[in-house]
Amino acid sequence: MNKPDLSLVHDGDRIDQQAAFWFARLRADDVSQSDREAWQRWLEQARAHREAYARVEALWSALGEFATAPGIGERLGASLAPAPAALPTPAISRRHEPPRRRRWPAALAVSVALIAAGAYFALRSSAPAEADYRTETGERRSLQLEDGTRVDLDAGTRLHVRYDRRGRSVRLEQGRAFFQVAKDTARPFEVSTDAGSVRALGTQFEVARLAGASDVALYEGSVELRARAQAPQPFGRLGVLVPGQRARLSNDAMQVADSGVAAGSRPGWMSGRLVFNETPLAEAVAEFNRYNRTGVVLADPALNAQRISGVFRGDDAEGFVQAVSEVYGIPEHHAADGTHVLGTAP
Repeated sequence: MNKPDLSLVHDGDRIDQQAAFWFARLRADDVSQSDREAWQRWLEQARAHREAYARVEALWSALGEFATAPGIGERLGASLAPAPAALPTPAISRRHEPPRRRRWPAALAVSVALIAAGAYFALRSSAPAEADYRTETGERRSLQLEDGTRVDLDAGTRLHVRYDRRGRSVRLEQGRAFFQVAKDTARPFEVSTDAGSVRALGTQFEVARLAGASDVALYEGSVELRARAQAPQPFGRLGVLVPGQRARLSNDAMQVADSGVAAGSRPGWMSGRLVFNETPLAEAVAEFNRYNRTGVVLADPALNAQRISGVFRGDDAEGFVQAVSEVYGIPEHHAADGTHVLGTAP
């Protein structure tokens, strides 16, 4: 490093710069014992050194929470970059020593102000970013998160997003969402429900929250499935999916089957179609009720487990009820409030 030209700098200003250098150096990750010994020798050389160092400490303390932001000490050191050897100790005499209540040198004041601003933005960037998103009955929504990840929310969906320096987490509280995850190897992307969690680094997958379970369908890449937080081994690894597979997480276990999805395709609900393949009737009804204010109910609990298959328009509850009635021989009628009723009370 070139030796700085200090010929135009007042002795007091130069000492303050030396004090700031030593303050930052002692807080660097690679500070050595020889550094500490050199700093101690510098302090003992003159009372002006000790007073300058005390002023730097006082100013740093005044920065409060900024002073603890990651990397701020190193930034101060970089802003006053000369190495110890490039900071000659001036001969101090009483007639040249500036008054003790003199103003701070402009160079040091500017440096500390810049570091304080940097600390502010470092604190902001290290603080977690959190947000809640939701859709109402019959509403679908697409959004892009700060890292470029795209999320499509199905009707009647609620999720909470939290990003920080260590990871990206989404809590699916209700409904269903499709994720196209931006790659970031330093921050894993994880979607959790009460039934378990899905972790990915860069992929496309769907997660649906059901009563007591969650469904995961993988369209591209790979995801790791983990048990729910309340399991005997919190978030224990259950397995890994490959494209075209669908898994159901429930009771801390995983059931995997081929989903029939093709690479590059999208879930049917993203275009307003609800696709059922041997789906329990109770789950199919719950999906229609996220799309229609005039709901569908099952009068007989025995119908909950009835398996159905087909492709239906999400906004056509009437057509769904009629098709199920005709194909599966289940009687249907309308209640006084307009609700579609399948089956008869036992």
